[in-house]
Amino acid sequence: MSLKLRFQLLKSSSFRFALLTGFTIWLATAVVLLAVYFKLENTIWHNIDRELDHQTNSLLARAAENPNIDADELVAAFNLMANTNATAHSSTMMAMHNTPEMLAMHSTMGIATPPSHFMNEGQTLTGDSGNLQFSRQVTLPNGQIITLSQNIEYLADLQTSLWQSLAFGLSITLLIALIAAIVLTQHSLRRIHQINHSCQTIIAGSFSHRIPYANSEGRYDDYDQMAFNINRMLDEINQLLTKVRQVSDNIAHDLKSPLARLRAQLESAYAETPSQAIDSGIQEVDRLLDMIKSLLGIGHIENRNKKTFEQVDMRALLQDIKEMYLPVFEDKHIRFQCHSTNATLFADRHLIIQALANLLDNALKFTPSGGTVRLHSTFDKEVGLTLVIHDSGNGIPEKSLKKVFERFHREDNARDASGFGLGLSLVEAIVKLHGGKITLHNDQGLVATILFPVERITAT
Repeated sequence: MSLKLRFQLLKSSSFRFALLTGFTIWLATAVVLLAVYFKLENTIWHNIDRELDHQTNSLLARAAENPNIDADELVAAFNLMANTNATAHSSTMMAMHNTPEMLAMHSTMGIATPPSHFMNEGQTLTGDSGNLQFSRQVTLPNGQIITLSQNIEYLADLQTSLWQSLAFGLSITLLIALIAAIVLTQHSLRRIHQINHSCQTIIAGSFSHRIPYANSEGRYDDYDQMAFNINRMLDEINQLLTKVRQVSDNIAHDLKSPLARLRAQLESAYAETPSQAIDSGIQEVDRLLDMIKSLLGIGHIENRNKKTFEQVDMRALLQDIKEMYLPVFEDKHIRFQCHSTNATLFADRHLIIQALANLLDNALKFTPSGGTVRLHSTFDKEVGLTLVIHDSGNGIPEKSLKKVFERFHREDNARDASGFGLGLSLVEAIVKLHGGKITLHNDQGLVATILFPVERITAT
């Protein structure tokens, strides 16, 4: 995975959601393990306390049976029968075992430290000779004090093992949660990128393209359901666009014959009685017929097959364009520069010439005398063939750069110029027929860029 894709993954909302879910599970696991740990600690110390209670009761019962027995004799007899270290001390010596320093020494030992309610005047925690002992003072009926002690050094080892196991388990759980978040995010982003790529393809002009499904029909997941709804929306939009185009094409087709008949009648009237009004009427009818011809031409191109496509030498084609337009630009005192790369395009030669001619006609209209118009092509094995027409006119307002491809759209400063606002629509239809893309931008004039995909190009 590239660094860019990793950065996109970390920034994605899917990753944050998956990471939050994994962290929640990890936190819940940590709480459960800590609860088990403290439950285990409480159980161990209750068992120790219960065992000392049992031994205390046994010791007092023996002392009650023989009130005159000496404490040392009682301890010796008791140690033979119990797994306990019982010793006889004075009350003064016992007070030394419960010092704050001794408690502080074991305050951080977890399980090896008894809960606070176990620590009272009768029970102490000692550390004699490196061994951790939990002791209880038992006062005999004759006033003597006996200390019952249990070795709890094993609790320190148990505590270390438990904390290590707890840390290891939580680390593994956190790692699994992180890996799961990355894997789930990659799966989610793969579908999102697929949908975004399909949408970009459709935006580029491939209106027949649809978002693919990951599962078969009837087993759609959330992404497939979203893709299904988007595809239905695209189908409806495509039908509406088709209807709009059909309406304009039908109107143009239906008007063609009546206008032709009207022109014939005007010509007959002009032949009988020549007048300026009839001549102006003929010119207006001719303009309408040209507009209808352009509309029908766009519709024809959009529905055209590729049977007329052939291998076109772009250097020879641009040379023909240069010879055709160089005198026209010179008459208007505009410098015309044309340069081409060696490449062969699989295309309809006449349509490519028509598209370039429309763009050059626009450049001729809006480039002032003394200006410059440049036409050049470049080829890149990864990008494809690029045709660029750059004039030194006033350009197009930024807000209208995309609108100019709409049928009949004309800028205010172009209202007085000839045309119907169909030229760029025709150019776009030709470029899309060849699988290319046309874009406009301003750079000290208008720059029209046509890009044909690399699969249609053969470098020579």
